[in-house]
Amino acid sequence: MVMVITNGMEDRLIPIDKAGRVVLPKDVRDELAIKAGDLLKISIHGNEVTLRPSREAAGFMKRGHALVFSADGADLLDNETVEAIRNDERGGLVSSLSKGLPSQTHK
Repeated sequence: MVMVITNGMEDRLIPIDKAGRVVLPKDVRDELAIKAGDLLKISIHGNEVTLRPSREAAGFMKRGHALVFSADGADLLDNETVEAIRNDERGGLVSSLSKGLPSQTHK
């Protein structure tokens, strides 16, 4: 059996082996950021089969004093928390920068 790939890319035929396996071409994997071990959702619509990357929620998480973007869905922060952390850090930065400036006295 042969499968056709299309989505803005030139249609290509790729084979399905005896075990029913399909190898996604490297440029397709790169385009969708699919790597070994990722899960794909499969759906059937009439005579079409669709494979979609199964993505967990992505967002920011706190690691030490840094905000880190994560796509694994673990310990994600909501937008309000991210903004609060950013504002606290900005306030601390402004405070520490202003301590190093000479005080201005009016004569």
